[in-house]
Amino acid sequence: MTSFVFHESLWHWSSPVWLAVLPALAATFWWRSGSAVQTCFRLLAIAILLLAFTSPIGVLANGYLFSAHMVQHLLLLLVIPLFLLLSLPEETTAALLQRPGWNKIGHLLSIPMLGWCCGLGAMWFWHVPSFCSAATENSLVGLVRNTSFIVAGVAFWWPIFAPIKPVRLDPLLGIVYLFSACLGCTLLGIYITFTPITVCPAFANPADRIGILTAIYKAGFTPGIDQQLGGLLMWVPPCSLYILVIISVMCRWYTQAEATSSSHSAPKSEMPEVTV
Repeated sequence: MTSFVFHESLWHWSSPVWLAVLPALAATFWWRSGSAVQTCFRLLAIAILLLAFTSPIGVLANGYLFSAHMVQHLLLLLVIPLFLLLSLPEETTAALLQRPGWNKIGHLLSIPMLGWCCGLGAMWFWHVPSFCSAATENSLVGLVRNTSFIVAGVAFWWPIFAPIKPVRLDPLLGIVYLFSACLGCTLLGIYITFTPITVCPAFANPADRIGILTAIYKAGFTPGIDQQLGGLLMWVPPCSLYILVIISVMCRWYTQAEATSSSHSAPKSEMPEVTV
């Protein structure tokens, strides 16, 4: 295989993800709502979704490298839902969640414990060996898994970055929420990194569909090393993201406290003297 053919085989431009990307792009440019920054976040979410499946990340995640599979899942669970929430205008979202049917979804999203369980539970559930292999080898199960990651990610980030500010968690509770999520990712990452058990058997003996397996193994990506790298990816990047978000929540907390303090310390206007 020539170098050009090898690199070309690492892109999957005919991925079914276009069935979601094209309508999302059309909706973004047809129904313009929100600020320019929110539109940029929406386009970023769509671009990352496209790259997660058409780029080498998507090709290698499809049964070749467990570490690429982990990168793809972190994008679906943590990055894309975060950008989607940051792209939603407050007024439009509030009006939507007041409609019949949607108000029930809004009520569920407002339960922080449910969001926390969705975010952590999705990652733990889909790394049970039998479920992980089934989703890797069966495209329908894989579609269910990928969709569940995005939905769970939206539920997880909602208490922190909901476009409707009054439903967000109190900053102190938000810090506890994120720190405990970091612990959950750390435990899963440590388990995947150091366990002698193959977490996803589909990656232990992959089928070389496009003839790149020899090059992968020559590069040092044996199944054991690949799983250890996947565990580290599950461990370090999510916690780094959570720490950055904790810092942003602390800044939000400080800003709110400063605004409250300023309003309380503002001098009261003197009452005009009434003469009789």
